[in-house]
Amino acid sequence: MFAHKNRFFAIFAAFVAALTLLFSAGESVALSFKPSVPIFPLNELRPGMRGEVITVIKGLERISFPAEVISIIPSTGEPQKLVLIRASGPLVENIGGIAAGMSGSPFFIDGRLVGAIGYGWDFSDHNLGLVTPIEEMSKAWSWQADRSMQKGKVQFNQSKSAPLIVSGIGARGAEKLSGDLNCKVEPLPFDMPPGGIKVDYAAKLHPGDSVGALLAWGDVNVGATGTLTAVDDKGNFLAFAHPFLNRGNVSYPLTRSWVHDIVPSIKSPFKLGSPVSIVGVVSQDRPQAIAGRIGQFPQGVEVSVKFSDDSGATAFKRFQVVNDPFLMNQILPGALLGLFDDLWGRIGEGTGFVTVKVEGKGFVEGFTKKNVYFSDSDLMDQIVSREIMRLVSSMSLNRFKEIEPLGIHVELQVTREPQVVYIEKLDIPNKDNVKPGQDLEVQVTLRKFRGEQEIKKLSLKVPDKASGLCEVVVRGGGIAEPSQISLMSGWRAITSFKEFLNEINAEESNNQVIVELLYGPLLEQEGDEGGENIPLDEEYELVSEMKKRRMEEGTLRIFETDHYVEGLLRRSLTIVGEGQEDQNP
Repeated sequence: MFAHKNRFFAIFAAFVAALTLLFSAGESVALSFKPSVPIFPLNELRPGMRGEVITVIKGLERISFPAEVISIIPSTGEPQKLVLIRASGPLVENIGGIAAGMSGSPFFIDGRLVGAIGYGWDFSDHNLGLVTPIEEMSKAWSWQADRSMQKGKVQFNQSKSAPLIVSGIGARGAEKLSGDLNCKVEPLPFDMPPGGIKVDYAAKLHPGDSVGALLAWGDVNVGATGTLTAVDDKGNFLAFAHPFLNRGNVSYPLTRSWVHDIVPSIKSPFKLGSPVSIVGVVSQDRPQAIAGRIGQFPQGVEVSVKFSDDSGATAFKRFQVVNDPFLMNQILPGALLGLFDDLWGRIGEGTGFVTVKVEGKGFVEGFTKKNVYFSDSDLMDQIVSREIMRLVSSMSLNRFKEIEPLGIHVELQVTREPQVVYIEKLDIPNKDNVKPGQDLEVQVTLRKFRGEQEIKKLSLKVPDKASGLCEVVVRGGGIAEPSQISLMSGWRAITSFKEFLNEINAEESNNQVIVELLYGPLLEQEGDEGGENIPLDEEYELVSEMKKRRMEEGTLRIFETDHYVEGLLRRSLTIVGEGQEDQNP
């Protein structure tokens, strides 16, 4: 009986081995990436086999350490197979095991490439690691062609990826980047040399070289360090042995990286590295690896910042961000916030005068927006989130016109002192017995922060069709700003890039004083946010159209100050139409 069982198991084992050989051979034949070094096929790999891992632990020099195959692990996700190895030797002992940033470090047996270190475990034996086979890594080049991989997902998430290394920004910006990108961020304690990262047009890279992928570069740098696994005869490469951000088709700069040291950690030791030169482009960010081409270079989004403060200090900073509008809008908030914190040297209250210009290919005339902000707690956060990123995200993701590559230019003047003007009083000297068609005199009393009062006189035109109860309102720009009722209610839609720009241009600025006469439907709308009181036969307007019409008819006046305007006041009055005087008791 036992003999029969043993025979059955032997036949079954032989059948499984044959299937494994068949599928492994098929994978080898289907490789779309042909490394310049021989491959050790996965079907030939056995536990107990010994080889070496090539990586960089200091500077640019490649070294090696021994490692042994422990097991081959199948997976239902991507990558579909992983190889468990155990590293050994005095070098590994000295650095505390396999470090984050060694991802992509090639594992060779008898001079043939098995794959590269991709994964490990936190708070564990750091001598253990998981190798992504080269057959799996090569799929990064054929992801779109192979529909069977479209449903795949990254099964193992404890990659041996080094944290994002950032420079040129404060700690708060780094923390925001960490949250927005959902990854660990380590700020460098020093800035990169002025002038940005150079481009090496003739770079020669080898398996085991330290490389990186950048998200921002220049006076602000954001990127991750890993290791190059393999190159082919055309300059195509594979690296990391796991995804970077797993964003599919991408365009990141590939860098040669300098390793400062291995930082020991109970959780996981990691490489502290910084970019030396841009040497190529990462075009694929897939579950199995990152891939791209050495000697080709991506185009980025240019960002410039001109900064000055009340101490007389000035600065000009320039950097680039990856040319991906969705990813860019995740990187820029943290990058700009950290840069402004660093330039000002503080976090807190103050007044900021900001100008933002957006331009680019196909939009050479650009669009410029100015505003003033005051905060009693966190000025820079308001400027970045409420002004710069609102405009940048709207322009970069607009549905009418591609602006690529984008150019973003910011001028920022800040002072700690409150540059605020307050609306204190609203007077209407001739409010009694007001008639349609009459000019309505308005006096607005303003006071600068701890300054003297100042009276502004102007007039509003009472429309011929106005009658009954009305209101005169004076307010700071952005306070109770009219909403796009016609859009929200479904009566209108923005249908062109010109209309899109008009509506952005119609947005109020915080340094404006708005004086307006509200009557009839406008007054009803003011008291009812949903706009249900507006007659259905009323012509629905966009905000830009409404403001233009009301300024022409004289029911809206806007004047600008050089301060942040705070306050809102309103006064009621009754407009007496023709024949109504005799009806009053």
